[in-house]
Amino acid sequence: MIRVDHENNKRAGEDPDKRRTRNRLSQQAYRRRQSEKVRELQKCAEAGNIPQSEAFEKLRSENHYLRKSLVEVQSKLTRLTQTVQALAGLVSDVLDECPAEGSKHKDAEVGPFEGSNGITQAHVSEPEPLRSALCSVSAVDDHLLPSLELLTTASGSSELSQVYARPGTSCDGLDWQGIPDNISYLFPQIPNIWSHEYQMGLQPYARALSGSECSSLMLSKPWTETNSPFSDHISVLHHLMRTSIGQIGSQSKGHEMLYRQVLAVLALFNSLTRPAAMAWYAKTRFYHIVDLTAWQLYPCPEMLNRIHKQYQPTMLQLQHQYPGIIDWAPFPSLRNRLICLHAANPQIDQIFVDIVSSYVVEACMADLVLDAPTTMVYVRVIDVAMGAAGMGNKDVDPSAVLPAPDVASLFSVAECAQAVFKLLNMDHGVSQYKLDPSFFGTYPELFDPENDIAAQGVPIRPNNQTRLPCPSRLDDLTFQTYRSFMEFHTLAPFQSAPGSI
Repeated sequence: MIRVDHENNKRAGEDPDKRRTRNRLSQQAYRRRQSEKVRELQKCAEAGNIPQSEAFEKLRSENHYLRKSLVEVQSKLTRLTQTVQALAGLVSDVLDECPAEGSKHKDAEVGPFEGSNGITQAHVSEPEPLRSALCSVSAVDDHLLPSLELLTTASGSSELSQVYARPGTSCDGLDWQGIPDNISYLFPQIPNIWSHEYQMGLQPYARALSGSECSSLMLSKPWTETNSPFSDHISVLHHLMRTSIGQIGSQSKGHEMLYRQVLAVLALFNSLTRPAAMAWYAKTRFYHIVDLTAWQLYPCPEMLNRIHKQYQPTMLQLQHQYPGIIDWAPFPSLRNRLICLHAANPQIDQIFVDIVSSYVVEACMADLVLDAPTTMVYVRVIDVAMGAAGMGNKDVDPSAVLPAPDVASLFSVAECAQAVFKLLNMDHGVSQYKLDPSFFGTYPELFDPENDIAAQGVPIRPNNQTRLPCPSRLDDLTFQTYRSFMEFHTLAPFQSAPGSI
């Protein structure tokens, strides 16, 4: 009797909100269990009319679906755990350093802007990073909820039901004034917490790649999905080509054969995933990537010497793992900054496409437009290449066509565009190219003042500008197409008679 009275007194003193929350969770769990029982009874009733083989196949499909869902949840939880562990380590380091910086904290607590409630202006403005951090944790939880709901519906587990039915975490309902004042000093002490390197640099990329590799292995995928679909295609093509070059060393003119195979495979990749880019590659004769890929497949001094100096690998590239598409970006300083600041960026493919779309060539306006002043201008390569695409390889004498009557004719008249293309040597590759300054307006963190890669002058552009597309994500059909093409084309030279290429 005393025990019952004690329980009643304990419940009477309990917070009403907590009691309502507990009751709601219990009711939701009960309803889920009842729904699961009804579902099981329906299955049993339907099983009598279904052949045994069909029932087995249905169960096999359901098990595969559940396993895939479990792997996805495990991968997300692994990434979340690694992130929390990294943050815990940083907080521990900061707490160890706090006593040495006590004097700085004192100075920060006393200021000329102290209000009537005794809280300084710094304290009022500093909870914003904490608010953002808590919001991001809530966003991660919300990202996991669909998978948890999926597993709960399929398995009928009451424990998972209670986890899923928890009340949502909201940043707006937090009592910010109840947070201790000294916690606000934690955020300025975490070094570069809001920098590109901390958020999307090499360490976040390594953690994400590790989780993705584990997920792909458990799902028996022949490739690893990363934040860069472009890099996924490149990685698969490299792997397939490496399996077919074992005899390259024993072949006469083996390097030339490898070069032709790489050229054909890259043409296949662009034709399948982004056919609009093939016109640009065909017009500019941009073969630098072929030389680079050939060296990556068969590294040797001869192959390395063929790579253009703007694509020569840097020490940072040789030491770290990063999305393979970064290798295709010219200018060593630009690649290093991409690796350090954007390796884990989910928009890394878009950044690369923006780089290629920003290739420009400097010129004198008087050479291009009739009666124009001798002003330094720059023209985007892709605008001129697309304007001259209809000319094919037809030879045009620039002196007979230029200067054009107006700026619009440089892009709308195919003959004028072809003349500009030839006059500015746009088919000579990256040696003639610089980058549109507007690119660094979009990505200021990639600008290196020590390297002269930003164009000078006034931009000349058409009314409608062209941008190269990003490839879609790698799928099973594309993978099988790559493999079939490799078996048909890449192995053929090794099986044919010498001199038949």
